[in-house]
Amino acid sequence: MKFLILSEGGDGLGLALRLKAEGNEVKIWLRDTEVEKRGEGLIEHAEDASFGQVVIADCTGAGVLMDSIRNAGDNVIGGSALHDRLESDRAFATGVMTNAGIKTPKAESFDNWEDAIAFIDSVESDTRLVFKPEGKLSGVVPSQVTSNNEELLENIEHYKTLVGANKPEFTLQEFIDGVAVSTEGWFTGREWLTPFNHTIERKQFMNDDVGPSVGCTGNLVWNCDVDDPLVLELAKITPFLIEHDYRGPIDLNCVINEENIYGLEFTPRFGYDAFPTFLCGLYHGHIGYLLSALASGNEISELETLDGYAGGVRLSLPPWPSEKFHAEENVPIKGLSEDSLADWFYAYDIKMTDDMLTTSGGYGVTGVVNGYGSTIEEAFGEAYKRVKRIKISDLQYRTDLGSVCEKDFKKIRKLVMEYA
Repeated sequence: MKFLILSEGGDGLGLALRLKAEGNEVKIWLRDTEVEKRGEGLIEHAEDASFGQVVIADCTGAGVLMDSIRNAGDNVIGGSALHDRLESDRAFATGVMTNAGIKTPKAESFDNWEDAIAFIDSVESDTRLVFKPEGKLSGVVPSQVTSNNEELLENIEHYKTLVGANKPEFTLQEFIDGVAVSTEGWFTGREWLTPFNHTIERKQFMNDDVGPSVGCTGNLVWNCDVDDPLVLELAKITPFLIEHDYRGPIDLNCVINEENIYGLEFTPRFGYDAFPTFLCGLYHGHIGYLLSALASGNEISELETLDGYAGGVRLSLPPWPSEKFHAEENVPIKGLSEDSLADWFYAYDIKMTDDMLTTSGGYGVTGVVNGYGSTIEEAFGEAYKRVKRIKISDLQYRTDLGSVCEKDFKKIRKLVMEYA
């Protein structure tokens, strides 16, 4: 097969290398010049969408282009205007959940600071709110859970200086005390593939969840049954997905506590870094066959996955998580081979220079090291053994992912059993 991965920031490089290792012809089209060297010497780069029997979007944001490619008759998966709206338009996504019968926290969307400040002043002082950026604000300022409304108002004053004259888009959402978990399913346009999977994600940069929220620093992924209460919540959107001929993965990010399951947001794409951990830890089939079957509408009923647990550890280099400056290019990488790039290591900022793996500059996220095991301890134990084999100057990563994920896992398992 021929695959083209349409990518903004190069998140699909690890997928491209896996597809190539399966014997497929693969190109990646990197549209962000900051990561233009990602994958050099490892995968062929494209400059347009003319190559490929199957076109894959590795993230949201290219929906209009993906729709035009689909309308031209090519097989497409992973992107559309609907995908974009489900992720970037929180009010729309909340409406989808509400119409499907998924309970959601109270939330208000804003496009100016003054109305938001007035809203914060109007709520009770002990009501905690979550700041969630949208549109062009997403990626410029972080999602923020503050301890009180006074702190939130101070942060908003700071965000105003960062954004300047640009029109802000954001949501203020009621804070729900509980455990966060994502539930993912793969949809064919007609039905769900089995099994489903859950993800526990750590976002904070340092051990013990200290430091800034950086999107992701590690994941625990495991399979779950179709009668799992969290799966039943996700399955409520089945009629909506059929109506829109949705194909590919979609996950529902929830908070679960003793009172209820609350839907927070959808991830209608390959999640970071949950998909790398799923692909390199649990999935043992041909990913090229799966993606081409979904894109073309061929019959497929199940995912070829392992029982057990997969743990992923994100590796990065300074100055990440700051993205104001590029990470250093051409830093030698020891302890990795091309075989490992198609097996347990999901590559991001990596290239091949004179038969040597080096960093490619860009954001400074080197990749995700993954492990598998029959227990959570075994999965992260294998991942960390592999991490220690990798030698890169100034390498940074969390060392406590196994223990913190297992702690949340036990809470989730208890609550799920009570709901079941």
